Amino acid sequence: MSETPSNADALAADTDMEELADRVDAQADDLIALLDLLTVVRGLSEDLVPELRAAVAENREPLAGLRTSLENGETMRLVEQVGDNADALADLLDLVVVAQDLSAELVPELRTVATENRGEIARLRVAFEREETLVLLRRIGDDTDMFLDLLSTLEVASDALADVAPEDEAAAEAAREDVRRLASAFDRAESVEALVALGENMDTVRGLLALVEGFGDAADRSTEEYYRLGTQLGQAADVAERATDPRVVETLDAGASAFTDETVDRRVGLFGLFSALRDDDVQRTLGTVVEAAERAGRTQTSGQSR
Repeated sequence: MSETPSNADALAADTDMEELADRVDAQADDLIALLDLLTVVRGLSEDLVPELRAAVAENREPLAGLRTSLENGETMRLVEQVGDNADALADLLDLVVVAQDLSAELVPELRTVATENRGEIARLRVAFEREETLVLLRRIGDDTDMFLDLLSTLEVASDALADVAPEDEAAAEAAREDVRRLASAFDRAESVEALVALGENMDTVRGLLALVEGFGDAADRSTEEYYRLGTQLGQAADVAERATDPRVVETLDAGASAFTDETVDRRVGLFGLFSALRDDDVQRTLGTVVEAAERAGRTQTSGQSR
């Protein structure tokens, strides 16, 4: 006879129960530990629930404010930025820790140095607070490019000086002596005044150089030709200086006044000329003219013989 459906269901239920009992038996230790933990949690919750309720009731408004601030747009953006830069923030925190350790090691040493050099630091501060120093710093700031160019020039000059510096001690001593003489010459008031005058008239000097260069280009003259021209101009200047002698000017002015004086209307014939030749003033004037003619003739003769 076959089993009825009710018997089959009962048999299946017994099988499931046996399987469940086997599983419970296999996990009996874990189940007991879990029940113990549940008992502890239940007791803890019974102790904490009243405290939590009281805390929530007392801090309802601060919690609401905290929730409002957390839901604020700026807070959300800040949290997002912190999340996006978590690695950089971690590195920054590590750097802060290292900086704190370093500062903890350096602060005592810095305090010691500051204590030992308080006077020097005070003098340095006074020097930096002087108006001349501030003006110098401002000028350096305004002319940074020029200052850098000067530093580059100084570096090149130092290298060049190192290359040409005499290796022999005797040559070095001779060079030092030359430098001393040069320094003494530049320390003289005349040299300083000449340099100051040259600096103040530098535009004029440049103009004269340009003028000479322009004359050279226009007249196609060499340096030697300019030297001869300068010599001739110097001789002409000597002649002009002698011609402007007060005695010469006075003599010429006296003679020229006879031509410009309208009151003079003197007529001299042959006998009057002979009579005038006996006059001392006329004789001196004729003697001067004859002497000048002789000197001019000798100069012309010597020029032709060359």
